[in-house]
Amino acid sequence: MYRVTVRDGWDGTEHTIHSENLNDTKLLTAKIMRDIDAIDSFQFSISPESPYYNDFKGMTTFVKVTIPKRNQVLFEGRVLPTTDSMATSGEFNKEITCEGLLAFLHDSTQDYYALANNDLKSFLQHMIDVHNRQVDAFKKIKLGQVTVTSPSDNVYKSIDDSKTTYETIKDKLITKYGGEIRLRHEPDGLYLDYMPEIAIQSNQEIRLASNLLSIKRSIDPSAMYSIIKPLGARAETTTQANEGDSEISQPRLTIETVNAGSPFLVSQKLVDQIGRVVHPEVWDDVKVTSILKSKGQAMLDSQRLIKEQFQVSAVDLSLLTDKTIDTFEAGNYHRTINPLMGINERLRIVGQSLDLCNPLSSTLSIGDKLLSQEDYESAIKLKNEVAIQEMKVKVALQSTKVTAITTELATTTENLTRLQTEYDKLIENIGDADFKAIIAKLTKLENQTTTIITTLGEIGQNVLDLEEFKTNQETLNTKQETANEDFEKRITALEGGNK
Repeated sequence: MYRVTVRDGWDGTEHTIHSENLNDTKLLTAKIMRDIDAIDSFQFSISPESPYYNDFKGMTTFVKVTIPKRNQVLFEGRVLPTTDSMATSGEFNKEITCEGLLAFLHDSTQDYYALANNDLKSFLQHMIDVHNRQVDAFKKIKLGQVTVTSPSDNVYKSIDDSKTTYETIKDKLITKYGGEIRLRHEPDGLYLDYMPEIAIQSNQEIRLASNLLSIKRSIDPSAMYSIIKPLGARAETTTQANEGDSEISQPRLTIETVNAGSPFLVSQKLVDQIGRVVHPEVWDDVKVTSILKSKGQAMLDSQRLIKEQFQVSAVDLSLLTDKTIDTFEAGNYHRTINPLMGINERLRIVGQSLDLCNPLSSTLSIGDKLLSQEDYESAIKLKNEVAIQEMKVKVALQSTKVTAITTELATTTENLTRLQTEYDKLIENIGDADFKAIIAKLTKLENQTTTIITTLGEIGQNVLDLEEFKTNQETLNTKQETANEDFEKRITALEGGNK
């Protein structure tokens, strides 16, 4: 299924240390960690019996993980400095950690830079040029797809010379303008892409009763706000007195001049629900107040800051079938279907833990999907409806148990009454019948009576069990009513009922 190869140096010969073939040497443990906002990593442990046990050198040994049948590379990176050990039992252990090729951007630092009138692509190209002047030939990078844009590219940009290239890209581009980066290893070298979102709409579903093993959902409404304070670029200084001031000492553009003297935009609907909660949002590249206001209003109107997170275990069917379906990969969207939890929508894999030695232990992090307040209230309503259905099932089971016990009790009582009548008649006629025959019949009646009394005892225990079930159910109902009252109070408070 998976193959792991290792090579000494960038252009070294590859050797297989873990194979999809059953009889080949295997790694003891092997796990890939992938995240859309971080550098991929690969951790594994290797047996001393492997001929390559001592061949791992920090920063110069390269490791690659592939799926041969799909000709797909899951991970490629370098070995970090590693240590091995021997326990008192004489057992050797070597744990190795690798980082993805994107970490090459940590091998260079940026020079001080300040320039106006350049777009994001040119800005990123400048950073790549600085990187390429400092690193080994195989670490040089070409600019790939750059599709992230800013509202106005005609703005001032600067670079601090105390950070690595990776840190600078994260700080000066991704943090300010959003988007994601990816390093591609092509036959003619490395390419860096910078796009709003690096993803595909996968044709493999994650479905209950198919490949979904487990799913856990949590909802977090804590990041809601009802008022936004839009902030634009910092004021530029031209006076001699301010030449020594840092950028942070200058005030930012606000919207008072185009917003009736107020720097705030307010959603009265959200204020009624959660009260006055202010959120500042910065657009460093905006210098026009009207544009700043429109951006702030758009963000407030489309606010989707209630987080819904999923932790999923699922079987990647692309590894088990010859059909052409997409594999699980961080960044991609998969339709996720679980009717019992009210889930049927396309969700994005934002994190992935891939266990090469035990694929069924692999997990996916799906989300953070951002929900609106309406989505959140719908989710709560759906959760309550599921709870009501569960309660109905329990009541139905209780009713069935009551009916069964009542029927059994009636039958047993009828049999006991019949035996009592026969016993009385026998005693009345004792002078007219053979004594031995009477004794035999009395013995038979007593045995039948004992059996019936035992049955009544069992029914009595069933009745006691039923009463205990009913008592527990009533306690649960009371707790549920209390929880519902608390929920209604919280909703009322959100809707402005506690003013």
